[in-house]
Amino acid sequence: MSLCARFIPEPWLHQVDHVAVAADPPRAWEAIRRLDLYRIGFFKPLLSLRILPELVRARLSGRPSPLGPHATVEDLTAVGSGFHLLEESFGRGFVVGAVGKFWEPSIDFREVDADGFTRFASPGFGKLVWGVEVAPREGGGSWLTVDLRVTTTDAPSQARFRPYWRLIGPFSHAIRRAALAQFRKELGGPREERVLPGDELLSGVRYERTHQAILEAPREEVWPWLVQLGCQRGGWYAIDLLDNGGSPSATTIEPRWQQLASGDLIAAVPDGSGAFGVLELQRHHALVLGSPSLRTSGPPAPGQEPPYLMTWAFVLEPVGDDATLLTVRVRAAYQPTLGFMLRHGWSLPTHELMTWQQLKHLKERVEAP
Repeated sequence: MSLCARFIPEPWLHQVDHVAVAADPPRAWEAIRRLDLYRIGFFKPLLSLRILPELVRARLSGRPSPLGPHATVEDLTAVGSGFHLLEESFGRGFVVGAVGKFWEPSIDFREVDADGFTRFASPGFGKLVWGVEVAPREGGGSWLTVDLRVTTTDAPSQARFRPYWRLIGPFSHAIRRAALAQFRKELGGPREERVLPGDELLSGVRYERTHQAILEAPREEVWPWLVQLGCQRGGWYAIDLLDNGGSPSATTIEPRWQQLASGDLIAAVPDGSGAFGVLELQRHHALVLGSPSLRTSGPPAPGQEPPYLMTWAFVLEPVGDDATLLTVRVRAAYQPTLGFMLRHGWSLPTHELMTWQQLKHLKERVEAP
């Protein structure tokens, strides 16, 4: 569970962004703890605009400007700022929160500690937390996650918050995305050309495409959606008119489709005339489908022109505790003859469109609850 979930477990508004970096978790932790939002060029002008009334009052009264020389976590949570460091888990992350009437020109904040934030329920207020967390990444490096959660104490407050967020929300998201981009620049991007399960099954590859999406759910919750893939099963979650005979893909997890083992065949088309073999299955981690003959004959011998053979891998990687990176890779080996192009040439470019639709629809299904 994310650190922010402790303070707002059921948010009205929830936005999460992730980035993978090459640095290990200890180095990544040092970087996020040194966070200075002034390093984002447009942050200070936006902040100045948001606190313009306070800036004017300070100028007229001769008081120091509320804008300090930097915008670290300590600066943002200083006494009187309205924001508080609610939790810091050394080496993992921190959470900053506030209770206030955010929609007012001069925000009416309430001073609360961590326990007081959780208990606060007085009508007429909004509650907001944001946090940055670091987690190890499989194969080396780290995941950095920025988590934003908002709720309100009553319906009228939510109604007031909505138009405010329509105005300020895009700028808030831009700041969070820019902070992650800054971390990636500082800590380096990870090496992405990785060997995935199923790659070893096929040589002489002429076509390979890899697509990825982050799903906001643990991989144990994503896995059942993959297990029920296939025609005459849960469908492909792509464009049902093209790949499932017009029958809608499943929108729920069906127990009758949860039994799957290496060596099984999955119908590729609605009438069952073609099938994918289950070439590899690692529970909660990898499902590799492909040409059934790869399990019996293996890859073609070196120098031998291959028939049309393919693998289709779905690999799940944890992104912290609450999200999953889904990587989909298709690989094909074939002899590019005229006959092949007439029979299969259309399927390769079509796969690009179908995979993006599949990832989009899977994300919708997994995150719906």
